[in-house]
Amino acid sequence: MSMGSLEEQLRPQLLSGLAYERLLEEIVSGRLPRGHRLRLDLLAHSWAVSRTPVREALQRLADMRFVHVSPNAGTRVAEWSAVDMIERARIVGRLLAGESSCLSAAADPQQTIVTRAPECELRGYLDLASHLIESEFSRLGPRIVREYVEPLRLFVNPDTAAAHGIELDRGRDRRRELLSAARAALHRDDPAAARDALAALSVQVISALESSAPAPERSGAPQSPRKKTHDSVHKSALGATHRELMRKATP
Repeated sequence: MSMGSLEEQLRPQLLSGLAYERLLEEIVSGRLPRGHRLRLDLLAHSWAVSRTPVREALQRLADMRFVHVSPNAGTRVAEWSAVDMIERARIVGRLLAGESSCLSAAADPQQTIVTRAPECELRGYLDLASHLIESEFSRLGPRIVREYVEPLRLFVNPDTAAAHGIELDRGRDRRRELLSAARAALHRDDPAAARDALAALSVQVISALESSAPAPERSGAPQSPRKKTHDSVHKSALGATHRELMRKATP
C-alpha cells in the first residue's frame, strides 16, 4: 500500500474525530444550545469536508445522547442537562470504587498522569480516572473514557459550570487533599488506601456538581446571552473551527 493511499484512508478518520471533538465542546459549553438544528450539509460545507466524517461525528454524539435525530425534526442538539453529567460522574465513581487490579498497576512513578500536579483538582481527578479505567479495561476503557470522562472534563470548565449555575469553588481544598492522598497511596502501592481516597473524592466531586444544579426539567445547555438566531449561532460556531480542522487534518 502506498503512503498516498494510507493518507487518503486516515484523513476521513481524523476529520471525523476532530469534528466530533469540536461539536462536543460546542454543545457542552452551550455555544450550540439545546434544540439547535445541526444541518449536515451546512456543517460539511463550512468545514470544506465531505458529509461522511460529519455524519459519523453526529452519530457518535447521538449515541452519547448529546444529539437527537428525528425523521420529522431533523438532527438537533438534544435536551441534555447538568443531571446527565452528574450521572456520568456517578458511573465513573463506581468504577473507581470497585475491586480493581489497576490500583496497584497504576502506582508506577513513571506515569505522569499520577505524578503531575494539575492546574485544577477536578481535571486532575478525571485525568487519574481516565488512566485507571484504561489500565483496568484495556479493550473498552478508551470508549468508557470517551463517553463518560471526556464530557465531564469539558463540563468542569469554570465558565461552563457557572453557566449551569454550579459553583465549583466550594469544597476545593478538601478535593485537593483527597486527590493528593490517592496519588500518595498509588505511589506506595497501597490499593486499599487509594480506593478509599478515590471513593471519598468521587463523593466530593458528585456533591460539587449537585450542589447548585438546576432541576432536570429546567436545566440544560445555557442559552446564548445575545439571543442569536439558530442560523447565526450555527455559522459562528462553524466559522470559528474551520481553520483549526483544516490545519490538524492536513498531512
